Amino acid sequence: MEKPTYESLDKQHILLTSLGTNAFLTKYEWGEETATAELAPLALVEFLNKFGLPMPNHVVAVVTEGAKAGTWLTFEEGIEKICDFNPVKVEMVEIPNGIDSSEIGQILESVANIIPEGADLTLDVTHGLRHFPFIFYALVLYLKSLRRVEIRGAYYGMVDAGPSKPIIDLQPLLELPEWFHAVRMFRDQGTTSPIAHRLEPLKEILKKKVKVLDDKARELFKDGKQGKGKKLRTQAEPVKTQAELVETSIDSLNDYAFAYESALPLELGKASKNLINSIEKLPSVGGVELPPLVTELTGVIVDEAKKSKIEDPTKKGWEGEWKRKFSLDVDELERQACMIDKYLERNQLLLAVGLIREWVVSWTIWKSGKSENIKKWLDSRRNIGVRSRYERILGAIGASAKSGGPRLTLTPEQVKFRKFWNRLTDNLRNALYHSGMRTTETKNPPSVLENVKRDWNLLKEDVLEKTSSIDLPPLGGRLLISPQGRRPGVLFSALKVADPDVCLVICSDISADSTREAADKAGFKGHIEQIKLDDPLGGFDEIEKVAEYTKGYLSYADEVRANITGGSTLMGVIVQQLVEEAQKLGRPAKRFALIDRRSTEEQERNPFVPGKPHWLD
Repeated sequence: MEKPTYESLDKQHILLTSLGTNAFLTKYEWGEETATAELAPLALVEFLNKFGLPMPNHVVAVVTEGAKAGTWLTFEEGIEKICDFNPVKVEMVEIPNGIDSSEIGQILESVANIIPEGADLTLDVTHGLRHFPFIFYALVLYLKSLRRVEIRGAYYGMVDAGPSKPIIDLQPLLELPEWFHAVRMFRDQGTTSPIAHRLEPLKEILKKKVKVLDDKARELFKDGKQGKGKKLRTQAEPVKTQAELVETSIDSLNDYAFAYESALPLELGKASKNLINSIEKLPSVGGVELPPLVTELTGVIVDEAKKSKIEDPTKKGWEGEWKRKFSLDVDELERQACMIDKYLERNQLLLAVGLIREWVVSWTIWKSGKSENIKKWLDSRRNIGVRSRYERILGAIGASAKSGGPRLTLTPEQVKFRKFWNRLTDNLRNALYHSGMRTTETKNPPSVLENVKRDWNLLKEDVLEKTSSIDLPPLGGRLLISPQGRRPGVLFSALKVADPDVCLVICSDISADSTREAADKAGFKGHIEQIKLDDPLGGFDEIEKVAEYTKGYLSYADEVRANITGGSTLMGVIVQQLVEEAQKLGRPAKRFALIDRRSTEEQERNPFVPGKPHWLD
């Protein structure tokens, strides 16, 4: 069979080393094995071959002018001899001595140019000038991130260590920056998924150990060596426990990361509780795969998780709809406020702004003092859920400042709160949540952010110290929308049918005069808002203006009922448009038509006779 060539291999496995100016026949050791070679990388390749570890198919020696003349030929011939039955390419890269930043830059460029995307890399840093290992270390870490280079190993031959020179595995030093990055991401961004990722190799190592011990135990039992088999099973048990603990810690870290990065306060509370239970035991797992100071690291994670944890409300485990049993109180508002402050501190605006909005809704429910509402504070069913109702109150307060609407009598504190709510929801939240899809530029950060932060801090302080004097007005009851033409009986019948608290009348200058008479005849004592059209027949350009003006009424209503009978065609179109606007705002809306089978003469002679409603919704 023909020997494969280096070019025929799919993936490069590069051994990168540097050479000095001198070569000495030296005895190296790795574990119980020894190898005699003139250069450490030659001994390393021999050890890789002996232990059945992945062999390089591309060997690169970085040499200065002195090393080229002194040791290059020895190295090249040694590699070719050891790898006689393996396809290998031996390459020399000439570099300067690296005495200044310019020469160091040349070294980095020269070495980086020979390491392709996705290559495997084994590093030897025994020989060469004393500062070369630092250069290679930095370069390898950079390429690992930039080009997805996989580090198979990093080694150093202790040439000054006595008669036998051990080869030291430096792989943990290459893993340490990964841990540094993971911990930094947790400190700066609150995410624990990089830490979970760093634990994955340890989980696999422990699982493999368990499998090896179990396989050996089965073989012993098969051979009738019961005692030795039981002994191996006993040895496997603590390793299995460690593997399960690491796996549980990984799952808890990932759950925590998802909840935190999604701004899910209750899910984060559960994940935090589970994380504490698993991660505290992690330092008990042996192995060099864990970073130094692992006890301190887990302590930092636990301290952070304790701030956001919640206890299981069911007292029986977290299965099922446990959130339904979780009650709202000032302690929960404080816990979520701490989350919001953390998001703001880390400049995670999208998460902070969304959670502030939900926090305010929760606060208004708690502020109501109604125990039934507080128990169902997470009920967000459209229109009928507790959360939906209080969202409508806040929406109505906000809308009342921007358009026509019910004449809310607000205290100075309520007016101040309304400004905060509109800044939060319209100026900041919508700009961020809609990815800046507006004609106005969303600057970094939005100019209104500082005002929102200031108002948030004031509101939070008042609420948590129980000094808040803000009481929100109740919703505005049932709203009737009706056109009013020349016949006053239409509005009279609509008022009788809808039984509203507030009435919007779409009318003209002429028909407006009859609205009060119709209301008196119907016994209606509530507020009537006349919306007069400049051109009641053809003023279709007035539709948008009317919709904007009435948004406050639509937001404030508990329910909308709309009469589509009477008036001009344009008036009917406007009523339908307002029904659609109400539905967009989440208000239940019902349309009805009025039927009066009397003759035209009879209707004009006696207009105030209730018509029969026909409900369309």
